Amino acid sequence: MLQDSHLHIQGIELPSVIERFLNDIKSDGLVRLFNCATQPIDWPVIRSLSDSYHEIIPFFGIHPWFVDLAEEAAFIQLEKYLGVPKALVGEIGLDKSRKNIDFERQKDVFIRQLILAKKFNKPFAVHCVRSWEPTLRLIKEHAAGVRFLIHSFNGPLEIVQEAAKMGGFFSLAVKEFTRSGTPLCRVFEQLPGDRILLETDFPYQVKATDPVNYVTALRAGYETAAACRKVSVETFIRMVYDNGTIFANTTVDRSRSV
Repeated sequence: MLQDSHLHIQGIELPSVIERFLNDIKSDGLVRLFNCATQPIDWPVIRSLSDSYHEIIPFFGIHPWFVDLAEEAAFIQLEKYLGVPKALVGEIGLDKSRKNIDFERQKDVFIRQLILAKKFNKPFAVHCVRSWEPTLRLIKEHAAGVRFLIHSFNGPLEIVQEAAKMGGFFSLAVKEFTRSGTPLCRVFEQLPGDRILLETDFPYQVKATDPVNYVTALRAGYETAAACRKVSVETFIRMVYDNGTIFANTTVDRSRSV
């Protein structure tokens, strides 16, 4: 029942390698992959992959690093991709660490995609770097009531409380759990259990293109995270999988309490 809540399979690039990679990890127990786009060129690739592999949940969107590609034609295409029944929105958001990318432009593109998420009632994946206040404010203003996950979450408990009340989920990077002396466990222990997801951000944080190494890294993250929560690995895997089912389902009650 292993699930990876944020990765970019299209980053492998070679179709033959992608096919081999996906077939191999399926045999190793991967049953759900939240595959996120970063720019329009990713969309047809992800659509094709999700059509061929039912394990892939496709996310279509424009990452804040690529807002220069957010032309009007791209938004027209994005609406079409979001018409795919199991399609979700992402990776979208705000990033103040990139000084060469206009922050006002990032906000404009983020807002337009939040409006689409609300229009299509599609959960979305959020990239947030040094931008907690505007990110949560814009979600409240333009996509209230729509589920979202915060990708590679490493924020403070105050953010956890606010985002959870808004319907937020918290996707934590397995790489952080395998670092010696990581402070992540202190916050992780206090996350609402029904809002936790786990991710690799493959092939960027977990870089292994060998399926065996990829699955080993993912399993190691689950094992360490389970130890932080003081539950069995099997219990934790089931909990995260169930959370992913609820997050990705656009028909369930969105008023679900923490």
